[in-house]
Amino acid sequence: MPDNLSQRGNPSQTDQNYPTQQQQQQQQQQPNPETSRGLAALLLTKCNTILTEISTFQSLLSQKLRNPQLIEIRSLRSSIVSELRTVEKLSDKIEAAFAAAEQKGDAGDDVEARYIHALRSSNLPFYEAVWGIAKGSCGGLAGFGKRFYWGDGVGDGEDGKKLPNKDKRKSVLVDIVADDGEEWVKVSTISESRLLFEMAEKGWEKESEPGSDDEDEGKGRTVLRNYEIENEDDDDEVGLIKLAMDMRRAANATRVRYRRPQIRFVLPRIEEQKSSDIDDLIDTIRGYGITVECGGRYTEVLDSQTAENSLSHLLPSHFIRFTPSLNVDCTLLLAMVSDLSHYKSVHPSPEYHTAINRQIEIEREHPLLPVEIWPATVDREMLCTDEAGKRMREIVDTIGTDTEKKRTDILMGVSPFDSLDPDTLVQKFQELSDYEVPAQWRLPVKTVEARPVIDSGRKQARFPPIVDNVAEMLSDINYSVFLYGWVTGLVTISSNRTVVRQIETTVENHRNGDEDLVGPTVWVCDTPRSLIGKEKDRRE
Repeated sequence: MPDNLSQRGNPSQTDQNYPTQQQQQQQQQQPNPETSRGLAALLLTKCNTILTEISTFQSLLSQKLRNPQLIEIRSLRSSIVSELRTVEKLSDKIEAAFAAAEQKGDAGDDVEARYIHALRSSNLPFYEAVWGIAKGSCGGLAGFGKRFYWGDGVGDGEDGKKLPNKDKRKSVLVDIVADDGEEWVKVSTISESRLLFEMAEKGWEKESEPGSDDEDEGKGRTVLRNYEIENEDDDDEVGLIKLAMDMRRAANATRVRYRRPQIRFVLPRIEEQKSSDIDDLIDTIRGYGITVECGGRYTEVLDSQTAENSLSHLLPSHFIRFTPSLNVDCTLLLAMVSDLSHYKSVHPSPEYHTAINRQIEIEREHPLLPVEIWPATVDREMLCTDEAGKRMREIVDTIGTDTEKKRTDILMGVSPFDSLDPDTLVQKFQELSDYEVPAQWRLPVKTVEARPVIDSGRKQARFPPIVDNVAEMLSDINYSVFLYGWVTGLVTISSNRTVVRQIETTVENHRNGDEDLVGPTVWVCDTPRSLIGKEKDRRE
């Protein structure tokens, strides 16, 4: 065997210890972050890579969500774009300065000193950490950089949103809102040395715990104290403690699906059990009911080929909370059979009601069934109350087209389709739709008698006392739908946002300090679909 082949199959010790020519070229191409040119190149590369990932995620949102703008990602993207522009300008200035220095025969040491500090002051490491932590530890993303308020005019049921003339000083900026709004994440890239310096500057010091037997010897358990706290002046607080206080205040003024958001602090540059002072400060933050995570590396930026698959977990995750059986409101039963939801050939027309034309336009951009209804209901049993089913049939019989009437019969499994198995029902439904109906869609929708179940639940006190206040504001059909879901513990799916908000507000207004009080669990589909047969002058 020729020597060159044997060497290729059995590398020598020299080959193993020294980099190949390709590896040497790669090492030479990598920017040196210790120089202004190298650091600028590194920051530019990171900016562009993160922006590419964010664009990939935005495309994913557009594909999967009817309204991708509900996920607030623009603020993070804008911040990174701003950093990119700043670094680009600095890079241009650095090159111009080095060129001028070379003409003068100068080594350019002054250029390094002038620009290296400016580059190291970039906010990009923080934005990189926020994006990486979101990718690595969050799901059900709701947005970045969202502001929440507390104080007068903000309270339970208002989601901490700003009201007119609201005091911005009584607010906090949450870096990552995840778990479909139920988790708030605050990221701080402060270093240990900087934190210790700030703690000393703000007057924090360690003392032995009062009453300790070893107080004189300094051997007792120590507590961290801020002597300015009695003045109730937040400006005298260490920054992380003030953030914890503000996050807690805002969370206490906010409810998401009847619950307070969970708060998490992530401190990637801090390690526990290295400084007792910092450990005590972290314990203080945890005393506000906040989870604190220290150290660790956040997820590195991804290459474009793997980004989309690796970012899918950030999509809203409402369905993971769904019960195996779903209680379907009349509004969505109608959406499931409407011609608007099934025929791509339907176009706006002066003959249609204004609301119909608006729904046609929305349907073109984000088809309701493939994007929302089927992902929510596939492989789950669907139920509806007898009142909801009856009302749906009344509407279809009055104004529905022939195809809408036929879909209704298939959906509800009534004559002449009452003897067909679920697979055959799906096949029949497919014949009346331009979209591919999921084979796992469990037809028919089963009708249940709601009143006896609700009455029994009220007699047995299976509802909280607030049920009387909620019941007063509901029509007969909404009473049957929402109270049935409430007493059975089933998730109700509906497009009746107005009624859902009224229920939530009623629960919050009559909570009376009961932190565990919850109302019915409802998933709201934001855009309904009317029957195409609705006459033009019919009122919405």
